[in-house]
Amino acid sequence: MIGRLRVRRLAGDRTGLAAVEFGLVCVPVIIMLLTLVDLGFRSYIAAQLQGTMDQAARRVTIGGVSTSTVTTFVSDRVHRILPGASVNVVPKSYDDFSDVGKPEPITTDTAPLGTYNAGDCFLDLNGNGAWDSDGGQTGNGTGDDIVYYVATVTYPALMPLRRFLGWSNTETVTATMMMRNQPYSGQAQPVTICT
Repeated sequence: MIGRLRVRRLAGDRTGLAAVEFGLVCVPVIIMLLTLVDLGFRSYIAAQLQGTMDQAARRVTIGGVSTSTVTTFVSDRVHRILPGASVNVVPKSYDDFSDVGKPEPITTDTAPLGTYNAGDCFLDLNGNGAWDSDGGQTGNGTGDDIVYYVATVTYPALMPLRRFLGWSNTETVTATMMMRNQPYSGQAQPVTICT
């Protein structure tokens, strides 16, 4: 009898219900909040990196700044926010905006058509004597060239909960910038090469 009475009182007791509900709800809410903070920080880093790239590209276009100077400028700005970040800046120069990221054009195409193969002639845009799937030259180029920068920043994730969500413990942010150099000198004309 006493046992039944205790069971009924225990079954009807609602005093701990709020604590149980809070325990069930707070874990997902905290994970969502921390994830939002992490994603917000990533957006902040991306915006800062893009702004830094804009400033660096402008410096190059107005006055013959070297690739190492641009890399140092971007690295210094990023390391003010993220001291442990890895920064990589890769500039490539092209003759024209329409050439960015595109293969060197094939001028005489033999079978199979549409792809470069032995016997084809191509316009050697980067002057290296070989057909390339990206016709850009490494570096800042010369006068009137288009310079395309890709900066990649890799840093340790802000929130340690990323492992529980199946995400990497590092975050990578990329920014790009494309500008035309001032016309201080003329561009070299590409030659046609047949193999």
